Amino acid sequence: MYIIYISSYKKKALFFSFILFLLLISFLFIHIFADTNLFFKITINNHLTFNYPLEFQVDNIYIHETIEPEAVITNSSIKKPLRREFKTYTSMEGKFSFMYPSLFTLSQKDFSGSEILYHIDFHNKANTIHGFVQVWNLPYSLQSFLEQSKANSVANYKYFKSNEIKINDIPGFHWDYSILGNDGKYYKGSEVFLKKDNRMYRISYFVPENLWDKNQSEIFWKMVNSFKIL
Repeated sequence: MYIIYISSYKKKALFFSFILFLLLISFLFIHIFADTNLFFKITINNHLTFNYPLEFQVDNIYIHETIEPEAVITNSSIKKPLRREFKTYTSMEGKFSFMYPSLFTLSQKDFSGSEILYHIDFHNKANTIHGFVQVWNLPYSLQSFLEQSKANSVANYKYFKSNEIKINDIPGFHWDYSILGNDGKYYKGSEVFLKKDNRMYRISYFVPENLWDKNQSEIFWKMVNSFKIL
């Protein structure tokens, strides 16, 4: 007895082609699924697009006040971008006001028995930016006071610059420096000292040196230029 097997190479070719087609479709589906679901995608104003894995977390996106929130598009339920807005802090007791980013937290501290009459702390949510606004009783020369303060300082400066400025017709000085912190890291310091009558007004802004950029400079100078004596 003979057993004859009859096979069709055309059918086999079609079968393997179909299997290959299914594999390609599956690969394409997985690729699309990974791009849209396993990664978050953020597009900003059609100029910047990037993905990041699910295990990462983005709490908020902060944008410049000149960019509309609708310019940021995501494929997730991430919170809408927060515009960098400024609020105005007014101290009727200290008779001064200034603007600050709405994302900053402010708190007042008292220094009883010292030359510091008023002290306002501020910092951002991540606590990478901090500073303060102070009002001092200073019935003598601002320049002499600052020169003596610098001479008596034991701080370790990488560089230090000082120049005269005038803010809203109030004369003063701007200090620009990098200082070594207790944690062994350098911090960028930008401070303005203004003098009117017998009072000195000090606005200080500190950021880790590696985080200082044009945006930080803009924030600092907007706070300084908004400072008013009431």
